[in-house]
Amino acid sequence: MDLSVVIPTYNEKENIVILINNLKKKFNKNRINGEIIIVDDNSPDGTGDLLDYISKKDKKVRVIHRTGKLGLSSAVLAGFKISKSKVLAVMDADLSHPSDSINKMYSLIKDEDVDIVIGSRYVKGGNIVGWGNYRKILSKGATFLARVFTNIKDPMSGFFMIKKECLNGIKINPKGFKILLEIIVKAKYSKIKEVPIIFTNRVHGKSKAGIKEIIYYLRNLSSYIFSHRNLSGKFIKFSLVGLIGTFINLAVLYSFTELLGVYYIFSAILSFFLAASSNFILNKVLTFNESIKYKILSKYYKFLIVSICALIINLAVLYSFTELLGVYYLISQIIAIGFSFILNFIGNKIWTFSN
Repeated sequence: MDLSVVIPTYNEKENIVILINNLKKKFNKNRINGEIIIVDDNSPDGTGDLLDYISKKDKKVRVIHRTGKLGLSSAVLAGFKISKSKVLAVMDADLSHPSDSINKMYSLIKDEDVDIVIGSRYVKGGNIVGWGNYRKILSKGATFLARVFTNIKDPMSGFFMIKKECLNGIKINPKGFKILLEIIVKAKYSKIKEVPIIFTNRVHGKSKAGIKEIIYYLRNLSSYIFSHRNLSGKFIKFSLVGLIGTFINLAVLYSFTELLGVYYIFSAILSFFLAASSNFILNKVLTFNESIKYKILSKYYKFLIVSICALIINLAVLYSFTELLGVYYLISQIIAIGFSFILNFIGNKIWTFSN
């Protein structure tokens, strides 16, 4: 086989036949000896039975049946395990990814010695059709958080190809639905290329993304930080500086309000800026190893902007999860703190202290 395309499914009966036929046409037109591996998580809509019928007629369509809804990443890994090709591809079953791009992506790996090719929504020529503002904001936010690990513009894409050898000896976390970022962080490769795609929102069925997947994503991001020697040291120092800043904030707030009789709102504003200033100096010198005098004013302004943005994000996530999604407010705040803290670290790493 030249190429193995792995497609996870859950309730995709209305889409999967169209996708299989489209892929087979692309294989035949471009003379690709390809196989299609579909991993179905016990879909109650009859997707699995339909796939069994198709696979009996076409030996290049292979089906893995799993006992329950076990998740996209683990489905991809199950497909990789039985693949017969040296090049692996992953795409969604909902027709959101253009099968027309298969040949171009495969040619880059075959002819230009690229190790990973990504169908990108965010490079020039790429686009998203049919998403509302909420999903676009979530996607952009997740992509921004990934910037600390990679400069790839769309590391959250679900449409990509990779040489199988790049995965030898690495362990992938099967939780969550954003497996590409983990591959970028952990795989052994030399060259990545992004090609533009038009991502079209599904017509039939429902999106599988939910709050659980967001939590998995944040947890995975944290694990990437701690598995990266250089980043983990900076992250720990950044966390300790943040803890010191919290004590300074509370001490100033209490002192000015209780001891000096200053109105607590004014005390809170003063304590915020004093704590932020302390955090800036300590992070500049200790976390990011910069001279205290180097671009101090411009970097201080950037640091304050990132801190304020993190605070706004905290409040926005707290409100959205609690009021719009009905999540218990304490759980919402934990998620919000995770978002804002990681945003604070990443924002300062890639902007404030980037040079």
